Amino acid sequence: MTFFEVFCGNLLSVSIEIIFYVAVVNQLFGSIPDKSGKHYRNIFCSLVLYLFLEVLIGTVFYKTGLFLWPHNGGEIIFDYFVIIGLMLVIRMIYQKPYKVCLATAVFVRILYDVGWNLAEICSTDRVFNLSNVLDRREYLFWEWVMLPVGLLLVILLLHKTDSRELFRQWEEQKPETTVLVFLGFYPILIQTVQEVVDISARAIGYNPAVAVIFLLIVYMIFIYTGREGIKQKCIDDQSVSLRQQGAYIENLEGLQREVRRFRHDFKNMMSGMYLQAEEGNFEAIQSYIHEMTEDFDLQVGSQIRLMNQLSNIRVTEVKGLFLEKMKTMQEAEIHWELEVLKPFEKTRLRSTDLCRCLGILLDNAMEEVKGRKDGQIHIMISSQSGYTTFRVKNTLYSSVDFHKIGTPGYSTKGKDRGIGLDNYKKILEKYEKTLPLTTIQDGYFIQEIKVQEA
Repeated sequence: MTFFEVFCGNLLSVSIEIIFYVAVVNQLFGSIPDKSGKHYRNIFCSLVLYLFLEVLIGTVFYKTGLFLWPHNGGEIIFDYFVIIGLMLVIRMIYQKPYKVCLATAVFVRILYDVGWNLAEICSTDRVFNLSNVLDRREYLFWEWVMLPVGLLLVILLLHKTDSRELFRQWEEQKPETTVLVFLGFYPILIQTVQEVVDISARAIGYNPAVAVIFLLIVYMIFIYTGREGIKQKCIDDQSVSLRQQGAYIENLEGLQREVRRFRHDFKNMMSGMYLQAEEGNFEAIQSYIHEMTEDFDLQVGSQIRLMNQLSNIRVTEVKGLFLEKMKTMQEAEIHWELEVLKPFEKTRLRSTDLCRCLGILLDNAMEEVKGRKDGQIHIMISSQSGYTTFRVKNTLYSSVDFHKIGTPGYSTKGKDRGIGLDNYKKILEKYEKTLPLTTIQDGYFIQEIKVQEA
């Protein structure tokens, strides 16, 4: 067969392989975050380039005999080309860290080997003589019919085992270096294990059980990491609960002190009101009562409202963030208010990314009003009509150039700053249906994140 004939013959086979890769990655990560026309064009071009390079390299390896190297050395090298290319494609589509993309690429390759072996079981003969017409037809039937069926079974298995949630838990824990090294050596390890398990692997190329064993090992790694993540989350939840209880106790102690102070001054206040009542000065009495209740509400009622608002936050990580910032603002004597219109229970943003974004906005707001007696910070969370809105509003004392907000190095505080808002912008760019808003209104600087949940 000529080079061109082999190239064209591999084109459809590799196309099926890449469709499988895309389907599995979509099953693991979900929908593509950036659905702009430009991003889709980049995806299409990268997939076409990846298809062309894999077919070209595979054809070169076949025609030059590299696939016949001892111990399947040529196949190992080719597998690394495939894995590295797939890693770069995943990186381009989902903008995930390289570690996650590498682990995902290897995992997808393992799944492909499992699907390949499922189809191989149904083959009556493992060696095809492509120069023979009958063998060639049988090979094409296996390649274009049996293999897609095997790959489809793997995709159905992923769907039934809720792999997306498992993979998400593993991803949030950040892949360890040892796991990445193990996965990175997969093409070498699988060939070594095959030769140890069955000497016939040198003749038949693959032992079906080996790929399944590797798949089970990787699944156990993901499950173990996911469980460790759940345990860590329980510990974090308990830590936040303890901090919240501490905050409640501190506020209750403050309320108790204020009640004692009012109780101590109550007789003096009543005496002043009694004298005004004897004189018939009812306007003074009303003003006196108003000042007294206003003072009580300022010292006691505000603390009660704050605790009620915190109880409306049901996302543990966000509540923990606010407890930390509340303590910092109290120590800095910054006046702040929290308003949670309805119980906030979930959002499409990952809790780690949401906390990073809110932390950046709160830190910037605190830095702006710190040391200012009239400085104020108002935080609002609204969950209604299919949208979740997060708003941080602070008193503004500096001039702001809206065209430069979010660019590296720009800050109202001076040079070599502004990294936070740049990171904030990059985090939100990963999510679709998420709209950040920045504005100035009535002397306040307002930063808002609006998330469409439906």
